[in-house]
Formats: sequence, C-alpha cells, structure tokens
Amino acid sequence: MEKGNYIYGIIKTNEKKSFDPCEVGTGEEVYTVTYQDIACVVCNSPIQDYSSMLKETLGHFLIGHQTIIEKIMQDHSIIPMKFGTFASNDDEVIEVLKRGYPQFKELLINMDGKIELDVAATWNDLNSIIKEIGEEDNKIKEFKAEITKKLPSQTLQDRIKTGMMVKDALDKRREKEHAHIIGYLKKLTVDFQKHQVKDDNMILNCAFLLEKAKEPDFDLKLKELDKKYNQKVNFRCVGPLPPYSFATCQLKKVGFNKIDEAKRLLGLGEVTSLEEIKESYREFAQRNHPDKHTENSQLKEEFEKVTYAYKLLTSCYQGKDTISEDNKQKTCLPAGRDFIVVEIIRP
Repeated sequence: MEKGNYIYGIIKTNEKKSFDPCEVGTGEEVYTVTYQDIACVVCNSPIQDYSSMLKETLGHFLIGHQTIIEKIMQDHSIIPMKFGTFASNDDEVIEVLKRGYPQFKELLINMDGKIELDVAATWNDLNSIIKEIGEEDNKIKEFKAEITKKLPSQTLQDRIKTGMMVKDALDKRREKEHAHIIGYLKKLTVDFQKHQVKDDNMILNCAFLLEKAKEPDFDLKLKELDKKYNQKVNFRCVGPLPPYSFATCQLKKVGFNKIDEAKRLLGLGEVTSLEEIKESYREFAQRNHPDKHTENSQLKEEFEKVTYAYKLLTSCYQGKDTISEDNKQKTCLPAGRDFIVVEIIRP
C-alpha cells in the first residue's frame, strides 16, 4: 500500500520535534515538518480512503487521530487538519505550509491559548414537556375541548392539527431555551458556532470558543444552568478540543488541466497578479451577466463556467511563488502539474 504523510494539524514552531508513536495504525513516529516559524504535525502512514471504511474500523482511526491531537494540545495551540488528510511526502507538506502560510499564521494568532467546548442540551423527559405544553397553551387547550364535543370518527383531521400545534409550540419552546442557554454561556466565550440539532429531544448543539484559562468558569456556568432547569434538561459538555468548528483546514489538489482551462477562459497568461485575475473576471461579468442578456440561454452556462474559473484561480493564488514585474507582485500559476489549495472550513 502506498504511503504518505498523514497531517494532524499546524502548530507554531520552527523546531523539528518528535511526539509519541502514531496511533493511526502504523505505530510510527509523529513529527514536525517546518516552514519558517510554523509546522505541520505528521506521521508516515499508508494512504487510505476513510470514506469507504466500516464504522468500527473508522472509529478506531478517529480515536487515534483525536488521541494524538490531545497530546499535541498539551504544549501547543493547534489548527486541526480535516480528518483523513494526506500529503505525498515531506516536500509536499512544506508546499502546503508555504501555500497556506498567511492563513495559518493568522489562525494561529487568533486561536492561541483558546479551546473549543461542545455543549449539547436535551430534554430529560420529552413526553413530560409535551404534556406540559398541552396543559399551559391556551389555544391547544381550547382546541382539544372542541374536539371532545365531536364523534371520534369526525376528529382525525383535528387530531392531526393538534399534533401540529403541539409540534409548533415545542419548536418555539426549544428556540426560547436555545437562546437563553447560549446567552447565558456566550458571555465567557470569544465565539460560538451553532450546529444542527438531531431530533425533537435536543434543544441545543453548539460549539463555544473560549480562552483556556476560562474553562473552570464555563464549567461553573453549566452547573448553574443545570441547577436552574431542575433536572428538566440534561447538559453534556465535550472538550477541551482544538477549534474544529472555527478553523479546521482542508487540502484540495487541483489538476493542472483545470488550471490551464481556467486561465484560458479568463484570457490570462502563465504569469499574472491577483488583481489581473479579478479585473479580467470583472470585465467579463460586466459584458456578459445573464441578467443583461435574458434572451441568450447559453450565456448563463458560460457565465457559470467563467465564475468557477475565477474562484479556482483566486483560491490557487497563495504562497510566495511570486516574481516582481513593474513593481507589482505576480505569481506564476503552475503548468503541467497539480496544485495544492488550502481551504479553511467554517461550518
């Protein structure tokens, strides 16, 4: 099986360091690959497709990934890389650092000394909450009273409507408690990121970013909330974690043929500046926007292709592969090889 460098994340250091053996299946050394004052933490590992794995096998690798991350977090703030990210070798890792250097530096500054805590809040007894809503909501009580005056054979639609009214009231109750819990906790945090609730039983699923030193205070706030809700709500807190919900990185390899096609669509040469990419797209959009030519059905498809080309080329415009021409910094977009693009995932 082909081997590569499994990337855990990026830390601030210019030193070559070695960590505990890799727990993603190989038992090999975890070490840093440096570029200037930052480094990727990597492990030499067989390149695998995690998307096709059985849940049990995938769980083993996820636990290993998280274990290594937690060990690194003991001494370093880390910007996590998306689970399952590989580079071919150390040279490609250096290219990753080079391409994403401005983004990585900014993230490392912003996330220094911070942790993520994931909080989930669920009803301890959803049925009792539904019963409570039915007893307290006057509209629902009045509608139920009207139903009792009808024959059972005549109430099917009314019972369906009652269920919808209860569901609507439950959603409003959840929104109210959701806002209250976030408002209570966010005072101690730098940022928060809402995640989708999984079912009617869940009130809140949210990630909070905070200074590591404030973790005890945050824990105290959670205990205060737990006492306030008097066992009606169950709170679960996971962490400390790296800032998965705020600054996870991922890599994309763009084929050189796509880059060449994008340059052709925008009328660009091998050497170009970011401003020239933007100007070329701006001129095209002004001439050919579909809203100006509603009678031309093919123009919309062409406009979408050029827009994709623009986004692709601007995403490739990273790193320090620049030359100076007439006192303007320009970059030579690659020819004949794939290109690594660094993206920051913010859910």
